[in-house]
Amino acid sequence: MYELDCHGVIPGCERVIRAESQAEVMRRAVTQAKQLGVETITQRLMDAIRDGMHETSVKH
Repeated sequence: MYELDCHGVIPGCERVIRAESQAEVMRRAVTQAKQLGVETITQRLMDAIRDGMHETSVKH
């Protein structure tokens, strides 16, 4: 299980994104960013998402 606390990573995001794979967390984070009005997903944002993601053994 992987998770990303997107507060401070995606502007306006206050949620924790969880998924079974890093790719799925990334996909959900990009979708969340677009829903919050981020028009361009920059490399810097992708790097911040990747850096903020971590593996957890706890399933929620």
